[in-house]
Amino acid sequence: MGTAVNPTLIYLGQIIYLVFTIYVWLIVARVLLSWINPNPYSPVMRFLGKISDPVLNKARRLFPLTLGGFDFSPILAIMVIHLTGVVLGQWLMQIGQGMPASVVVPILAVSLMNFISSIVWLLIVLMGIRFIVALVQPSPYNILVRIIYGITEPLLSPLRRFFPPLGRGLDLRPVIFLLALFFLQWVVIKSSYIGIRPWFSGLAGAAAV
Repeated sequence: MGTAVNPTLIYLGQIIYLVFTIYVWLIVARVLLSWINPNPYSPVMRFLGKISDPVLNKARRLFPLTLGGFDFSPILAIMVIHLTGVVLGQWLMQIGQGMPASVVVPILAVSLMNFISSIVWLLIVLMGIRFIVALVQPSPYNILVRIIYGITEPLLSPLRRFFPPLGRGLDLRPVIFLLALFFLQWVVIKSSYIGIRPWFSGLAGAAAV
């Protein structure tokens, strides 16, 4: 005999997911607007600052990640908040549909895999741009070139000892890094997804009994 459906928990999970999603977009708006130096005393900026600055300031203390002079702690904060909303919302919705509370384990595992996958894709994009820039060889004083090199060089510098530049300054480090990232994305993470599926199947079968 299956477990009864609880619409209240389903709606609660949907509301929590929606609230976290809205909050994430408010933080994104705060970060993007800060790049154009708006009036900090405007009603919009005061509102965004009041609801997001405490979280962003705490993220800078807990995740002090700076690459090439750019602060990546807001990105990590946004990902963590989104991850929390997804896990909590999905958990309540699954319980409301009759799944046991232990379903939180595979939900958390899948969400963490998605979190890691997003970071890996971000690094793939950055390294791909770095490789293309190295082939084109634009002016080193170009602001975009300086930004790309500033972000990626701290990640590539440990490889310089093992993969020094070849003739004409050809740098193979981005290629090595990209190969490692693709292996992580398509082998390790994909295999982890496949391994998590039986958890859901087993829990769903137990809930239907």
